[in-house]
Amino acid sequence: MSLTRLENVSMSFNGRSVLDSVDFRVEQGEKIGLIGRNGAGKSTLFRLITGEIEAEDGTAEHMRKARIACLAQLPDVSDSKTLYDVALSRFSTLVEQERKLHELSDRMGEGDESAIEEYGTLEDAFRVANGYGYRAQIKRVLCGLGFREDEFGLVFGALSGGQRTRLMLALVLLVDADLLLLDEPENHLDLQAREWLESFLKDWNKAFVIISHDRQMLNAVTTRTVEVERGGLRGFSGNYAAYLKEKILIRENQAKDYQRQQEFIAREESWINRFRYKNTKARQVQSRIKQLKSLERIEPPQSEATTVKFSLGEVVRSAQVVLDARELTMGYGETPLYENVSFTVERGERVGIIGPNGSGKTTMLRQLAGQLAAATGLVTLGSKVSIGFYDQHHEDLHTGDDVLSAVRRGDPKMTQELLRSFLGRFLFSGDDVFKPVSTLSGGERSRLAVAKLILSKANLLLLDEPTNHLDTASREALEGALRDYPGSIVAVSHDRALIDRLVDKLVIVDDGHATVHLGNYSHYRWKDTPDQGEQENSLTSDALRIRKKKTRRAVRRKTDEKATRKRGKRMESLEDQIQQVESLVGDCEERFTKADPKNHEQLVELKEEYEGLKNDLGEMYQEWEELSEDTTQ
Repeated sequence: MSLTRLENVSMSFNGRSVLDSVDFRVEQGEKIGLIGRNGAGKSTLFRLITGEIEAEDGTAEHMRKARIACLAQLPDVSDSKTLYDVALSRFSTLVEQERKLHELSDRMGEGDESAIEEYGTLEDAFRVANGYGYRAQIKRVLCGLGFREDEFGLVFGALSGGQRTRLMLALVLLVDADLLLLDEPENHLDLQAREWLESFLKDWNKAFVIISHDRQMLNAVTTRTVEVERGGLRGFSGNYAAYLKEKILIRENQAKDYQRQQEFIAREESWINRFRYKNTKARQVQSRIKQLKSLERIEPPQSEATTVKFSLGEVVRSAQVVLDARELTMGYGETPLYENVSFTVERGERVGIIGPNGSGKTTMLRQLAGQLAAATGLVTLGSKVSIGFYDQHHEDLHTGDDVLSAVRRGDPKMTQELLRSFLGRFLFSGDDVFKPVSTLSGGERSRLAVAKLILSKANLLLLDEPTNHLDTASREALEGALRDYPGSIVAVSHDRALIDRLVDKLVIVDDGHATVHLGNYSHYRWKDTPDQGEQENSLTSDALRIRKKKTRRAVRRKTDEKATRKRGKRMESLEDQIQQVESLVGDCEERFTKADPKNHEQLVELKEEYEGLKNDLGEMYQEWEELSEDTTQ
């Protein structure tokens, strides 16, 4: 039997149909990615599964005794309770058993023989329930989600909104559930924590359904994709990348079938109109009219008008060096966020700023924009450079405006007709253009902010988490437009797909320092990621101590299997990275052809970048060949 089953379920809100006679099943061990536009009904599906709401029509059933854990609201917690104690509450039974074992141990030490049998029985149950490993498990999950050990003692009342969200996720991951329901678990996670979550979900041997706009995470952890669209559900085999390929093929076939049917209908209607008033053709005319009425019409493929279109247009050509940052330092009190950071941004270059939460990425971006004065250092803009700043909190949007008034601020000369046409490309149509900014959702605010940015005609974009609150389709549209944008870009983002496909230089901010890396995120991770196995071992020393009690034969077999899987995953990862670095090499070669022969400094820098990429590519090829030889042995 399925873990959960929805059959012929319908749901509507305020008279608008969200789900229309849908069927949905989750089998044991399945790893499902649930995707769709914002507001399509994904979270509604979760609420139906958990029983938070009841379906208007249809049935929802669960396997008997199936344990379902959902990323939802935190339970009622005392403000004085520590972060660690909140996580420990998930194991209240084991904590009580542990206390009882200590009590029995003390009694045995005092010579009470009656406690021996009770201790043995309880200790067996405690060991089977992971009693000797649950504290290490708590530490592993909390550290994996970005909490430092020195933060375990923070009281709940002092936690920020982002910390509470991560604690919520930790509580779900600590449940030994048969089915996890994860609604955008990447929220408030930095890059390192996202990668840890990916690793956790890959190793999770039970079922989960994940709603996420992190395309890289979906590709890494899911084996089936279910799309919520126009009130219906459609399943696809494979991860998000496989879904995209199949979706394109389905739309192409649907477009062809729709076109053929429309041509058939046009021919039939033309024949009917031609012979409608001829008595000799009356029976045939009626027959064809009846045939058209009973014809099952093919729906047209989704109109491009329902997908956000971004076009950033032409910009004024700036100097070759757009921005020069020299020895930037910023901090609060005696604690520096970063010190002596230097880098340049050249015309047409895309730079990504990455690092853990709280490391100073947004601060650095505001410093580059001139919104914050540096403790030391200097930011110099090149000739004819104009900055467009995207604020993830949208503080530049006036809550007293409506949508039309807000975008008119970007170009007061545009007529209302042109403005409404322009806004239609951002899914603001009809009366939506008169919505007050104060009532807009997060995604609507993001789309409006991007619309204003486009009208600014800036040739240097400083973007602070530009894909926050955007659904996957809107992210991909924005990503494509930014790739085609002729100006320069500096972007702070946790969206690894965006950083990977967009940038050619990274500024990594961490622990008070910043380093510059030539290449995209995958290239940086390939060169600089420490062995994840070593990290995990350091976090789970208690669990490892227990595993050592296993027989050498079992340990050796498990190690061999793990090594084989690791080689396979590494080869797949290398193949992707090789393709990306080859693309970077091609871009570098193209920049050589466009470089000014008189600009010796630029040519030297290009040569160093090119040779570095070629060396890295050679190392990747060599590692792939070595792994390939190991696999065939």
